[in-house]
Amino acid sequence: MSGPAIETRPRPSTGRRRALLIPLTLLCALAIALAYLFLTAKPEPSVPLGASAIVPGGMASISEIVPLEVDGWAPAGDGGSLSGNPTEGSHRVRLVVRITALESGGVQLDDRDFSVSGLGSLKAQPVWSSASNMWLRQGESLGETLVFEVPDKAVALVLEGPGDSRLSLGLAHHSG
Repeated sequence: MSGPAIETRPRPSTGRRRALLIPLTLLCALAIALAYLFLTAKPEPSVPLGASAIVPGGMASISEIVPLEVDGWAPAGDGGSLSGNPTEGSHRVRLVVRITALESGGVQLDDRDFSVSGLGSLKAQPVWSSASNMWLRQGESLGETLVFEVPDKAVALVLEGPGDSRLSLGLAHHSG
């Protein structure tokens, strides 16, 4: 009498186990790195829309946010720097930033100090500004107009300015 036949499966080879171990190790390392970034990331605070932020020598606030396609605004004597359409998937937004010099040293104003950033890698420089480089003396105030090109569906946008100031744009830059 013979007993029941026992089916044996060949064991996976050591090379095959190692081949599975490499992607699994990489996946675990990626998960650990993402967990670390998620747990240690601290969001940079920004001043709410309409409030003032401290800048070196004074304060700044956003007094207007208007998509250019809404009001058709164009700067006087533009010379065509804003002619043409924005790139596909983006729109232009006009910001009026009110800057007031409070300290005796005044405020150095340079449009290169301003940029718009958002979630991801967005960091937009102004495509046009009303004042490129000037000095405000104590007590002086200026409404500088800056035009930026931002993605259509962008959220959590912040105007970054001098002295690490951060002014929230809210959702007013959306035209639709």
